[in-house]
Amino acid sequence: MTKAHVPPQAAGNRNRVTCATVRIHNRIRSNGRPVAGGMWLRGLCGDCNSLAGANYDTAYGDFAAALRTYARAFPLLYLPRPDPAPPVRLAPGRVARSILIGMFATTPHLRVMFPGLANDLRERRDHIAMPDGATLRMALYPFRRTRLASMFNGYRMLKRRQHYDVFSEVYFRPLAWALTPSGRGYDEDMGESVFDNPRWAIVDDWLQYGDDVTAADLRDLCRQGVPRVRHPLLGGDQDEWVQFFSDHVTAIFEGEIPAA
Repeated sequence: MTKAHVPPQAAGNRNRVTCATVRIHNRIRSNGRPVAGGMWLRGLCGDCNSLAGANYDTAYGDFAAALRTYARAFPLLYLPRPDPAPPVRLAPGRVARSILIGMFATTPHLRVMFPGLANDLRERRDHIAMPDGATLRMALYPFRRTRLASMFNGYRMLKRRQHYDVFSEVYFRPLAWALTPSGRGYDEDMGESVFDNPRWAIVDDWLQYGDDVTAADLRDLCRQGVPRVRHPLLGGDQDEWVQFFSDHVTAIFEGEIPAA
C-alpha cells in the first residue's frame, strides 16, 4: 500500500498540514500527537494511487485553487441559504474521479460494496454511472480545521433532530465532499439529514464527463447552488451527537491548515 493523500497533494494537502489520528478508547475520545505530513492513508495500491496522480489530481488542484476566493468564512450564527455556484471552470470528470479514488483509500470496503465503480475507475472508463445506493455530494468549506473519515453515522439528539451518514468524508478547505448512502429511509424522529439543510450539491453526473471536458462552468453543473458548510462534529456541538462506527475499521483524522 502506498501513501495516498486525500484530497490530493495538488490541493495543498502536503507537509504544511498538521493532522492527528482520532482515538476512541473505552468510549473516550482523544487525539493522537499532531504531526506534519498532511492527511493520508495507506489504502491504495501503487497502481491506483498513481492512476489518480497522473491523470486527475492536477485538475482537482486547479479546481480547489479557483474556489479559494469564494470559500470565505461566515458568521457563527447564520441561516442556511442556497448560495449560487461560483463562476469557475473545471474538468468535472477528472475532479470527481480524483476525489472518489481517494475515498477508496479512506474506505477500502467500498471495493466490496461497489465493485463496478471500482473497476470503472481503475479501467478509466469515459462515462461512469454512480451505483445505486451511493451519492457524491459537494459543498464549499472555508475553515482551517480539516477532517477525513471513513464509514460512520450519527444522530443529533439534543436541541434539534438531525442525522449524518457517510461512506467517506473529506473536509479540506476550500471544499467538503461526502459519499453518502442513497435511498435509505429514516424514522421521522431522527429529523432531517445534515446534507439537506443547507442542501449540498449532488455531483453524481460529473462521472459522465470524459477527460476531454476540461472547462465546464460550475454554474451550469450546479444550477441549485453550492452551499458553504461547517462540519457538525468540529466545534462545540459534539456532545449533542451520538456516533456509530462501521463494523470494519473506521479511520478518522483531524487537523489544521496553518494561517497563511
